[in-house]
Amino acid sequence: MFTNYFKTAIRNIWKNRTYSMINILGLAIGLAIFSLTTGLAKFHYSFNRFHKDANRIYCVIQVLPSGETGERHKAQTCAPLRKLLLEEFAEIEDATRWINTGRTVVRKGDKKFYAEELRIWIVDPNFLTFFSFEMIFGNPETVFKDPNSVVLAETTARKYFGRLDVVGEKLTIWDDAELVVKGITRDPPANSSLKYEALVATDIYDLDTNWNIRGATFIKLAEQVPPARLERKFPDFIRAYPSESPDRPENLYLLALTDLNLQPTHIRGYWPAENPQVLYLTFVIGILILLAVCFNYMNLATAQYFTRAREVGVRKVVGASRSQLMGQFFGESVLLSMIAFPMALMLNEIMRPLFVYLGSPDPGRAAPELWSDPFLILQLFVITILMGIVAGGYPSFILSHLAPVDVFKGNLLSGRKAARIRQLLIILQFTAAIFFVLTTLVAFIQHKHLINFDVGYQRDNILVIPLGTNYSRTSLRPLKDDLQRHPDIHNVATASWAPATWGSEGQVIVEGADESAVWTMNLYGIDYDFIELLELQILQGRSFSRRHGDSASVIINETAARQLKWENPIGKKLTFWGRTGVVVGVVKDFFFKSLLNEIYPSILYLEPNYLNYLFIKLSDAPVSRVINFVENRWRIFSPDTPFEYSLMDDRYEKSLSGIQKWAALAGMIGLLTIIFSCLGLYGLASYITQRRTKEIGIRKAHGATTSDIVRLIVSEFLKLIALAVVFGWAIFYIFDRILVDDIFAYSAETGPGNYVLAGAIALVTGLLAVLIQTIKAAKANPVDCLKYE
Repeated sequence: MFTNYFKTAIRNIWKNRTYSMINILGLAIGLAIFSLTTGLAKFHYSFNRFHKDANRIYCVIQVLPSGETGERHKAQTCAPLRKLLLEEFAEIEDATRWINTGRTVVRKGDKKFYAEELRIWIVDPNFLTFFSFEMIFGNPETVFKDPNSVVLAETTARKYFGRLDVVGEKLTIWDDAELVVKGITRDPPANSSLKYEALVATDIYDLDTNWNIRGATFIKLAEQVPPARLERKFPDFIRAYPSESPDRPENLYLLALTDLNLQPTHIRGYWPAENPQVLYLTFVIGILILLAVCFNYMNLATAQYFTRAREVGVRKVVGASRSQLMGQFFGESVLLSMIAFPMALMLNEIMRPLFVYLGSPDPGRAAPELWSDPFLILQLFVITILMGIVAGGYPSFILSHLAPVDVFKGNLLSGRKAARIRQLLIILQFTAAIFFVLTTLVAFIQHKHLINFDVGYQRDNILVIPLGTNYSRTSLRPLKDDLQRHPDIHNVATASWAPATWGSEGQVIVEGADESAVWTMNLYGIDYDFIELLELQILQGRSFSRRHGDSASVIINETAARQLKWENPIGKKLTFWGRTGVVVGVVKDFFFKSLLNEIYPSILYLEPNYLNYLFIKLSDAPVSRVINFVENRWRIFSPDTPFEYSLMDDRYEKSLSGIQKWAALAGMIGLLTIIFSCLGLYGLASYITQRRTKEIGIRKAHGATTSDIVRLIVSEFLKLIALAVVFGWAIFYIFDRILVDDIFAYSAETGPGNYVLAGAIALVTGLLAVLIQTIKAAKANPVDCLKYE
């Protein structure tokens, strides 16, 4: 029997090979996209789980007060906190911390390298025993035993030395710190939140007593100790907090190591994290595309049932049972899906580079190859079988339900129930298609909105050059004066960081306020001329000026003045980082951080020593006319530092590239959904026109024109598509109000024109699919329609 079913299935697939190929390709594409989105979700949920005892490791998050009612959640804590926690709480089995050192120049002999930002860490001696990073050379228990020890990641060792066996070699960082390589580790895995290039021993600084040093603190709880037990004790611990600085936290709590990658967006950490809402949405898109191809299969299979009806009737007359017929049709459906399975695996490999590029801002954090996860392949195989059963269930049920007398009389599927199910499938498909189209439109609109957003400063024609080490204003003055001699250079300034990625924060005490009430503000260290170079708009007071001796002056943004309720801020005093500054000006709000975050109270102050970026304002001349001059002057000024540069506008657009890529990904999937929806609609139109062949013939015999017939049939489909448009609009409106505003702090308004455009795309494409089949039926000769009656 099985052999007979198999042969029959192969014959029918070959006989209807056009429909079969559409179904197979659709199933394969759906499975491939589903496997990519599922693999991405599974990958991000796997972050940091490779560490031993990962379920007992937590990052300490501190809640800092900000004004009367506000608060900020930060993974950045004072360095001595580790020692205090170990001494105070028996529930903590172990603890470690790391301090990032920013962008650093590393020298090996005559060679100079830039270490990436946040990639060289000062760590405790137990760091490599606390976490489970794999060692290639060196003992994790002893590598930091000696002073000035450094451990390199595998790629870093090859970059600096060209080989791995470099234990005992020396490197120089921070201008004069000579470190000895004591070990080599494998590169942190792709699913690690903690990515480093080099780990430096803690003897560089006294981390247990210096409250001005901040980093990330991790603890390991003892067995069977729930985090809530420790968190209940934190308020009493904070009240006895020995620090008298404004950095005293309002509260502490624990964030699981396994949650770092999908941490809540309000927590500011040192590691890149995915937006949970975007990841959830990507996973939902994968499910929706899978359902769309299933619905497409059902509609196309239903459209073909006329060719199988007489076969069913004959089989039933000769004794075939309903279960046998259902088994046969289920088998054909599963066979189609099984043919699609290897194609899905191949499409996964073909589509993966594009998916990785569009779906992840950092390709190193994208899902690994499908072949590296056999369990995912097994899951995909099981889903393929289930999809074949589900997709084939509806047509199998209908075909096996046919009575022989109805088959030979031609009374096939005239019931309302069957029609409603088919109509529901079409509505669901087009609802999903409209949702995808709107998602794509909104993502591109949001990207354009943020690109053109008034960030409060000038971005055009500004060169950004990383200095690499902490220069002082005095040491940089000759270089600035030399550069300004070029006719195409209008201004030169320096700062401790660069806009678009600038994230420094600190606790601020306000003059006249209760000292227990502190504010968390953005703190931006700059040099003279920085405000003028970026064309920040002064609303009150004045800018920094050398003739005023402004070393103890500060300038605040309008949000700070508004939240502090200062109508006239000039002359007010603010204390932060152990220094007190007098407000001499108020600037219009500016966005030096990501636009995904709201504007915060900000302070601009003159930084005398830690200036790490050089900014050069150019005329409208091409960069090529200036860059050689700038590089030559840089080589003279700092021959030991590599020369790199970027344009500020490019840096800004790069910070928003993830939005644009995600929009392109949603658009690609939306296009496929529309194609599948149109194929399903084409199949249903084929079924309707076949079923109404006699009616069409009679109407034409009584004088109906082709346009009359087309209008009659198309109107039925127009109602379905219009209903899907309304559903799609409603679902996206809810999504837009709940999720979009949560993802973007400054979101563009989704105007009615976008809804109309999405509805028009669905209507036009859907009606084209229907018209192709309907016009063909309407033009048929009435004699051909009625000659068998």
